[in-house]
Amino acid sequence: MMYALARLTARNWKVFVKDRANVFFALLAPLIVLALYVLFLGRIQIDGLLAGLEEAGLPSDGEVEEAVRAFCDSWMLVGTVASACITVPLCACGIMISDKSRGISADYLASPIPRWLPPASYFCAVVFAGLVIGGAVLAVCLVWLAVSGSWFLTALDVLGCVGTLVLSVLASSTLLVFVVGFFRSQGAFTGLNVIFGTVVGFLIGAYMPVTYFPLGVQYFTLLIPGTYSAGLFRNFMMRGALENVAASLPAPAGDIFADELAEQFSMTFDFFGAAEVGPAVMAAVLAGAFVLFGALCLLSSALRRK
Repeated sequence: MMYALARLTARNWKVFVKDRANVFFALLAPLIVLALYVLFLGRIQIDGLLAGLEEAGLPSDGEVEEAVRAFCDSWMLVGTVASACITVPLCACGIMISDKSRGISADYLASPIPRWLPPASYFCAVVFAGLVIGGAVLAVCLVWLAVSGSWFLTALDVLGCVGTLVLSVLASSTLLVFVVGFFRSQGAFTGLNVIFGTVVGFLIGAYMPVTYFPLGVQYFTLLIPGTYSAGLFRNFMMRGALENVAASLPAPAGDIFADELAEQFSMTFDFFGAAEVGPAVMAAVLAGAFVLFGALCLLSSALRRK
């Protein structure tokens, strides 16, 4: 059975990557984040932080500006990777809808294979697509940091980014496979893809920090697993750059400014005003989302088989 599962998973993966338009739309949100940052968001963020330093009476010489730029670069790349961990699995779920519309799912039901095998192969293909393409996006982002002179990561930070990628893809894949399982038509799925791909960057704070939003919107983002994925990425990819900002400024003002940046750029979350959510809790939320929606996927699949 494992051989059959591997073969079906490979088939689903090949169908996904052969549709180049689907792969492009999977990367559209990360590409939008990059384009917006390069064109104007990056300069706006850097100028805003430098203006804040001047208002506080702190120096903003070339060294400080480079440290601020490295911090903003890291923040932008977090949005790119976190978006890919959601949009790639979502587009990969299109295989399920395509097979339903073409009658392939009905052929599976008439085949002498276990009923659980096709759904399991879809899920494995979605996870595989998220890990492979998301891993490629993460690698490009790390190269960007190294080439641009914004590299302040340790080996543990890189391992943390890889672990966050795996956990984020698993959590988003289970959630999206469960949701897409209720769709039947290609048009409905396309609508979901367009709407979700448009708003995901805002919801996880990829285009601008979540703290810029009204309080009600900030609290709403706490209900989305992708928010915790982005927060966990920030703690690994931005921590070194944040420490560099603090070191480039006179003490203790540098540490105070760094703490304000960490709060403003959502490296921790204020959970409905009741508690502060740190990296350990973020990882636990993602793991819990994976378990919860994984169980819901199994339950939904079992009910459909009946």
